[in-house]
Amino acid sequence: MSKRKLKQLVEDGHVSSWDDPRMPTIAGLRRRGYTPASIREFADRIGIAKRDNLIDVGLLEFCLREELNKTTHRVMAVLDEKPLKLVITNYELGREEIMRIENNPEDATAGERDVPFSREVYIERDDFMENPPKKFFRLFPGGMVRLKGPTSSNAMKS
Repeated sequence: MSKRKLKQLVEDGHVSSWDDPRMPTIAGLRRRGYTPASIREFADRIGIAKRDNLIDVGLLEFCLREELNKTTHRVMAVLDEKPLKLVITNYELGREEIMRIENNPEDATAGERDVPFSREVYIERDDFMENPPKKFFRLFPGGMVRLKGPTSSNAMKS
């Protein structure tokens, strides 16, 4: 997109300014959450050429995913307003373990955090199906899933 067309979008009020997240500018990318390192990596990969060419936006997204994989902490959360309560029947009633889980498996210096584990676990509704299609790798009756963290039993059968 040319600078002339971008300028027209700003002047006509279609976007708030040059750093609007919808704008394909560096400031717009930063407001969208792209890190400086991911933008630099993208620029290094596509290089500089005098000819016009098309670069797939998937490459920019790949550079961001690659950067975030190295630098961000991994945490678990159930965001569903009405999650499913899962009761592990072969786990001792009233027992609770505190597990140490790494913050980032690719960065040992990121440290670890304590995560409680007990007989009752809450999961997203989308992570369970009674009649799943083929290649459904989440929880279903008769299937098996792996849990991140528990050392006494690292697999659970449903």
